[in-house]
Amino acid sequence: MSNFRAVATVTATLQNVLQSAVQADVPGATVTVVRPGEDNSANLPTTGLNLYLYQVTQLPHRLNDDLPTRAADGTAVQRPVAPVELYYLMSCYGDDRSLEPQRVLGSAFAFLHAQPLLTRAQIQAAIADPSRTFLAAADLADAADLVRLTSINLTLDELSRLWTVFLQTHYVLSIVFKASPVLLERALTPRPALPTRGVQLVALPLHTPRIDAVLADAGAGAPILAGGAIALVGAALQGDATSVEIDGAAVAPTSVAEDRIVLALPPGLGAGPHAVQVRQGVAVGTSGPRPAFASGLAGFVVQPAITRTGGNPDIAVTNVQGSGANPRSATVTIGVAPVVGIAQTATLEVLSGQTVVQRALAAPLAAPAGQLVFALTGMAAGSYLLRVRVDGAASPLDLDAGGVPVGPQATIP
Repeated sequence: MSNFRAVATVTATLQNVLQSAVQADVPGATVTVVRPGEDNSANLPTTGLNLYLYQVTQLPHRLNDDLPTRAADGTAVQRPVAPVELYYLMSCYGDDRSLEPQRVLGSAFAFLHAQPLLTRAQIQAAIADPSRTFLAAADLADAADLVRLTSINLTLDELSRLWTVFLQTHYVLSIVFKASPVLLERALTPRPALPTRGVQLVALPLHTPRIDAVLADAGAGAPILAGGAIALVGAALQGDATSVEIDGAAVAPTSVAEDRIVLALPPGLGAGPHAVQVRQGVAVGTSGPRPAFASGLAGFVVQPAITRTGGNPDIAVTNVQGSGANPRSATVTIGVAPVVGIAQTATLEVLSGQTVVQRALAAPLAAPAGQLVFALTGMAAGSYLLRVRVDGAASPLDLDAGGVPVGPQATIP
């Protein structure tokens, strides 16, 4: 970073380095830094070149390098830095009969192409020049970024429009180049940062946990039910400090191994889809584990279950309408666990064998409840299997030894 003298320092340094280069190639050539106009033509070189800074613009890709510079109360937290680039018109003068302007241009262009950076030594030499005492406090030589010089290719139309800025001035052989970056800052005193009490570093290989499957702890074929336990199967699951989150809430695991984590489902977890994630912390000093690694999200479904009392499913068929060979209508009340929230969608599937013969939507709930009411219509008398779905998650059916569904059942008389 540099103070406000940086712009003038760049111009002075350019004048110095070009003076040495051009004079060595074209004896008697000089370099000036004045406005190219007829009113001050006495200051222009007879043989040589003139540098004129005609435009200053900000560097858009570096405007946000220092953000934020101030706190919410307006206090400076670091010095604001203005990144700019400087555009120079380099005009060549001399006797056209001996091609002096062209020789001067060739010398300057070749030098800038061969040495496109202003070195710290060159900047320091320009600042130390006794004829430039106004640059004594310049600090461009201490800037982290060196100033780079780049030629700008202008068309004849663009160059002629540039020269129209200088009224009553005859065009001479010219080129344009820019110098950047120049980082300007004011000598503000920002709010001091909090002191560092200590430095603690830990080096370890990349260790990303991975969840391959979420299963019921009772076995791969068992349903995941509320109040039960699940097993996370994967790789790299054990770290310095391993935790598990279900739907963003922390759940303490009961056992942790490299390829398997077991945990009990927390109370109040509703039926339906959920997301689980493994997080690992790294022990750093005595301040406790720091968050370091996390697995991707893995999904699992908590299935609702039809509750039982004395081994019998809590299913009641009431308000049966119809008789004989006529279709029946009835109200079916079913106890379910976990309780169903008012925002959840619950449906009843009535099965004959493995075929769904009717679906019914539960009556709206005024509050979370463990009992659902369904209205059935157009049913033939008989016994049916019942399955409840909550947010798409189905209650398990009772299977016989051959895997054929046998319950829970309800009879419509």
